[in-house]
Amino acid sequence: MIRMLCVWSYAKRALRSQVQPGVKRMRARRQEFYETMWRSAAEAVGARYTILTDGSAEIAHGNVLLTVKENRISLDDRATIALADDKLRVCRLLALSGIPVSRHVVTSVGAFDNAVRWLTSSPVPLVVKPAADTGAGAGVSTSITTIQELRIAMAWARAYGPRILIEEQIEGDCYRVLIMDGEVIDCVQRRPPRVVGDGKSTVGQLVHRENKLRRLGTSAIRAQGLIRRDPDLHNSLARQGLRTDSRPSEGHVVVLKRVINDNATRDNVPANGELCAAILECARKSAKLVGARLAGVDLICSDPRLPLERTKGVVIEVNTNPGLYYHYRTEDRGFPIAEKVLSRALNMEGSHQHVSA
Repeated sequence: MIRMLCVWSYAKRALRSQVQPGVKRMRARRQEFYETMWRSAAEAVGARYTILTDGSAEIAHGNVLLTVKENRISLDDRATIALADDKLRVCRLLALSGIPVSRHVVTSVGAFDNAVRWLTSSPVPLVVKPAADTGAGAGVSTSITTIQELRIAMAWARAYGPRILIEEQIEGDCYRVLIMDGEVIDCVQRRPPRVVGDGKSTVGQLVHRENKLRRLGTSAIRAQGLIRRDPDLHNSLARQGLRTDSRPSEGHVVVLKRVINDNATRDNVPANGELCAAILECARKSAKLVGARLAGVDLICSDPRLPLERTKGVVIEVNTNPGLYYHYRTEDRGFPIAEKVLSRALNMEGSHQHVSA
């Protein structure tokens, strides 16, 4: 227990250290991206765009008034958002409806022995994450195969909340299916962040260089966040026989993490037409079960042409207020996803309504 508390203390210090100039700069760039996105989308659909004093904005057309702030848009009520934020409740809800999810258990730092039994009995590596109230990969660790990795992962997750969700890791590619009002409006394959060796630099130096390019805003490597040095980075490197001080050979591709939230624009690849009808129906059903008008359904599968059940694929999350950034890509100059969202939202029938984002 003393060892666990020490690791937890380390995790909390690491969280505080994320508030640094580079992180603040990336957050400002994120805010700028979304403000430009919503303003341009509002102009494109003929809606009025008004900036508010708290940094949010109102988009109005006819009898409909929406509030937006970054990726948040006032389409779903607080109860729906709270449900989606509770990963354990969503996981159980989907499972009860026959939607494939990872085998899982909820635990706490105080029940570490139970977590160890889960680790030793699992035929595959584990994923550890906060059970609720986080997003963007915060507190998530993958590729856990040792007791020490489990201890660090649980402490890392505990820094975000008391309940910890442990899942069996599913192999395959990660896809985001964007659903609005039961309709699939875009699909993206989200590839993990990676660097390419030059035969001289260490992995740590390559990560530092990548983050520097991101802070500078180089268009070819545009991203909304920095690559975080967290347990998932170290676990992913270890599975490849690497550490941050390893020097990969020239041209060697190093996958930095399995948690894909730290990836760059170039890592988000259009996947429309790739996912079979059964998978898309599974995504629609998942969003409907949560009650979300707008949802990003994340799933993992090894073959998108087959139903999830055939490939042991799973739905891993249903995100309200999904990050629309992933649907804007340099190679096609940006799919106008925000315009599609606003066009549908602003054509709602009914009286004047306003829900804060």
